[in-house]
Amino acid sequence: MSRCFPDPSGRTLRWAALVLALLGTPSGAEEDPRVAFLSRQLASAVDPRARAQAALTLGATEATGAQAPLCAALADPVPMVRQAAARALPELHDLAALPCLLSHPADPAPEAAAEIRRAVAVLREVEGRTPAVAVWVEGVKDPSTPPLGPELMAETRSRLVRHLAWVGARSGEVEAAPRPAPRSLPAYLLKPSLLRTEQGLMIAAVCLTWPGKVILGEVRVKGSGGTPPDLVRALVPRLVQDASRTFDWDLKQ
Repeated sequence: MSRCFPDPSGRTLRWAALVLALLGTPSGAEEDPRVAFLSRQLASAVDPRARAQAALTLGATEATGAQAPLCAALADPVPMVRQAAARALPELHDLAALPCLLSHPADPAPEAAAEIRRAVAVLREVEGRTPAVAVWVEGVKDPSTPPLGPELMAETRSRLVRHLAWVGARSGEVEAAPRPAPRSLPAYLLKPSLLRTEQGLMIAAVCLTWPGKVILGEVRVKGSGGTPPDLVRALVPRLVQDASRTFDWDLKQ
């Protein structure tokens, strides 16, 4: 599932695809090593084109751990790299990237400054939406044998929360949910599980009312043909889309 991305100058580098091939398939019980590798490349590669490509590829992972190195790259000495980092940050689909973009409002390079303004505008548009529904997410259960591991469970929960917020829900971990729920906002609870299948992975989520916890139903999505982190990345939007249709959530898909 690796891809090659154009660098900001328009040249195509095949470095990222080679990196992913050399790394192989990460264990589902460990943190995806690609994020750590790409973060090191972004911080220390001598060739600025390689740093720019690392930034773009980090954005495409949508991984929780990609935000900090991308924010740091906004201070890279080469404008091409700063531009790539600014372009990549909205691709994480995480509103938490906004403060670091706002901390670099006056980049001296026109291309980097324009990309930062564009990224801020994208995140501001998402931030400014009025939520029509609240969806709180429990910790992801891991019933597989052998277990897929706590790191992947935490990443799956984080992706669910971030994607729900990105498409217009008020969302967060259930521990942070207000009690009682605001009366003007329909509220729900998701109880997700991530488990192995013969071909790949399945995410299942039971939906309940919040805070009453009346069970409304369950949605399931399956995927195959990739690493566990890649499958989670692909399955989370599908799960949210199916849940939105099944439980009549008013979300922007």
